[in-house]
Amino acid sequence: MKRFHHKFTLPAILILLVITIGLLLISLTNYKKQTTLPANSTASAIGVELNQDFGYLDLHQLQSNGISFVYLRSTQGRSYFDDDYLVYRDQILATKLAFGTVVAYSNESTPLQHYRYFMKKVGANTGSLPILIEPAVSERNPRYLQQMGQFCQMLMQQGKSVMVDLEVKYQKYFPDNIKFMADSPKAPSRLQYAFWLYTNNGHVKNVAGLEEGGVTMITYNGTVTQYKQKYGQLTQ
Repeated sequence: MKRFHHKFTLPAILILLVITIGLLLISLTNYKKQTTLPANSTASAIGVELNQDFGYLDLHQLQSNGISFVYLRSTQGRSYFDDDYLVYRDQILATKLAFGTVVAYSNESTPLQHYRYFMKKVGANTGSLPILIEPAVSERNPRYLQQMGQFCQMLMQQGKSVMVDLEVKYQKYFPDNIKFMADSPKAPSRLQYAFWLYTNNGHVKNVAGLEEGGVTMITYNGTVTQYKQKYGQLTQ
């Protein structure tokens, strides 16, 4: 029987294998840099949290790549103020992005000390989104929660909408009309949570400084119509 020797077959297979692996690596790299969206959920509006760790960002790039709002980290207790809060806030005025303000509630300062320092550094311009109060510590004892509730009440007495990054089971410690933000991998109840922090390690495509991960990403936990009515237009 005559035998055929295909001397080009093995090199061709190896070349195709190298090309395939290269395409897979490129696809994986591009995938990692795509904007991270909530799993198993139809998001109505996507936002990110910004702080001094990111440095300069082109907020128009955020707006052009599907981000509709930003939360800006501001104060913690009576002594910490994010270096870039005012810079970001000024830049946002030239965009169509909605924004809100984040306060980390410390267990080392009283509600009044938190309030006075916040008003001194931030003032009245806190954005159209609810002021977001997040615990600066892991403890959830009643005294700590009550004091956080008192701080929220002070802000609400100034006509501010306020939201806490806590489970709704702690509602009894807070004033009426307080909003809650879920911080979980699964989509929360739309009846109980106004916003959803769905990852602390997200990406935003085509935005230098936010493509490599480590981005806290938040979605409005309602419909597009509800978002537009409350906070303005969505960006494209």
